[in-house]
Amino acid sequence: MRILTRPRLLAGATVVLALAGAATARASNLITGDGDAAQQPQTMEEFLTATTTDVDAYWEKVFKASGLAQPRVTYTWIPAGRTAASACGDDSGTLGDSAAAYCPGDDTIYISQRFASGIYDGSLDHALPGSSQGYGRTAGDFAVAYIVAHEYGHQVQDELGLFDAYGGKVPTMAFELQADCFAGTWAHSASQQDRLEDGDLQEALDAALAVGDFDESSPGHHGTPEQREAAWRNGFDSGDPASCDRYLE
Repeated sequence: MRILTRPRLLAGATVVLALAGAATARASNLITGDGDAAQQPQTMEEFLTATTTDVDAYWEKVFKASGLAQPRVTYTWIPAGRTAASACGDDSGTLGDSAAAYCPGDDTIYISQRFASGIYDGSLDHALPGSSQGYGRTAGDFAVAYIVAHEYGHQVQDELGLFDAYGGKVPTMAFELQADCFAGTWAHSASQQDRLEDGDLQEALDAALAVGDFDESSPGHHGTPEQREAAWRNGFDSGDPASCDRYLE
């Protein structure tokens, strides 16, 4: 994906950086993508930030076109081996190396840099519900971008009041599939701007399959691999966030 160019991320490398605290992702911080190597993401932290600002810029345009106030969200990229305090944390009130979530309680996207690196280099395939059973795989920068755009999709749901309107009325899976669909609409926009590279589409589809699960009896069921893939594909093919309404109907 040409947010800029592909970041130089070493497979299996651990990027340990001081947690500077949550920062607000605004379109004004979006890296220009003019080909200057000095401006390209060099670490996972930088890539997560660049992707988030790119997704944010897309949704800012969508909201503006609909006469809505621009979306605002904070993000925290948790360094490997570290934790971050969160309203959606565990018993200790923190999230750690397995984090990849949007928390409505503090309006923050949390992604562990170790988790993102495991998605990037495929080392998490054995642990994900879909890929561990032979569905899809995770590898490449656009697999990571899929995760970021999906979590931002949950923030969009929060901004639109969908959690309040539909919470308790539809299963968790409905929100998850809609977030996948929202992620697909962002990717469609990037494709229309000729910013996707060969293999990016397949990376996203494979990642969607990889994170699908099979525990349909669980209240926390997120959707089967096929459902996750189809939802992302729906958003990508239509390019219209309104096409994602179907998951809450």
